[in-house]
Amino acid sequence: MPREMDLEVDADGVGWLRFMLPQKRNPFSLAFAAELTATLSAAAQRDDLRVLILTGGEHFCSGGDLKEFRSIVANGARASLDLMDAVNRAIHAAHTFPKPMIAAVRGVAFGAGMSLAMSADLMIAAQTARFCQAFVRIGGCPDTGSSWLLQRRVGAANARKLILTGRELDGVSAAAIGLSDEAVPDHAVEQTALGLAQEIGARSLFALISAKEVVREAAESGFVEALNIERRAQALLLQGHDFPEAMAAFAERRIAAIKDF
Repeated sequence: MPREMDLEVDADGVGWLRFMLPQKRNPFSLAFAAELTATLSAAAQRDDLRVLILTGGEHFCSGGDLKEFRSIVANGARASLDLMDAVNRAIHAAHTFPKPMIAAVRGVAFGAGMSLAMSADLMIAAQTARFCQAFVRIGGCPDTGSSWLLQRRVGAANARKLILTGRELDGVSAAAIGLSDEAVPDHAVEQTALGLAQEIGARSLFALISAKEVVREAAESGFVEALNIERRAQALLLQGHDFPEAMAAFAERRIAAIKDF
C-alpha cells in the first residue's frame, strides 16, 4: 500500500507534512484519516518541529473517498457513524494541533479537504486553487467541521452561500473573502508558506503555543471569558525565561536569545 503522507523537518524547525497521492488528488480516505491523526500526534511531540506546513503537491485534498465511503455506508447507520468518527478525529487533531500550522494549497481543496485547509492557522493558496463545499452536490450536508470553520473564516452570509450552492472558488476569490490569507502564483505557494513559517518559527515556541491556544479559546468564548483566558496565559509567560530576556534585549537594543522550553 502506498503511503498517504510523509513528514520531514528542516534544520530551521519547519515541518513539511506532504500528502503522497497527488495523482489521485489526495482523497480523504479512512487510511488518510488514520495516518493524519497519528502523524499529527507524533509531530506535536517533536522538539525539533516549530511550525508545520501541510501540502499536497499538485492537489491539496479532494475530500472524502466516495467510492470507499459508499461501500461503508451500505452497512447501515452504525457504520456511517463510525466513519464520521474516524474522519472527525483527523480534523480535530488538525484543528487542535498545538504548534502553528500553515496550509499550502494548490489544486483542489474540496469537502473534507477544504475543512483540513481551514483547520490550519494560516492558509496560502495558489491563484488557480479550487475550493468547494461539495457536500450538497452529493446529497449531503457539511461535515468535518466545515459548518463551524467556514463561518469563522468568511462570515455567516458567505458561508451559507458557499454551502447551499456548492459553488467553486478559485484562489484569488478565496483570498478576497478571507477564506485564505493570501493568493500567490502556483509556483510560489510552498516558498511563500516557507517564508511565513520561518518568520513565525523565529519566535519563542512557548509563546507561540500559548498564543495559539489563547486565540482558539477566546474565539469560542465571550469577552469576559476571553480576558480571563489571556490573563492566565500571559501571567505564566511573564514568569518564563523568554520574557525577561526579551525585555533585556529591547533595553540593550539587541536581538533576544530565545531558548524556548
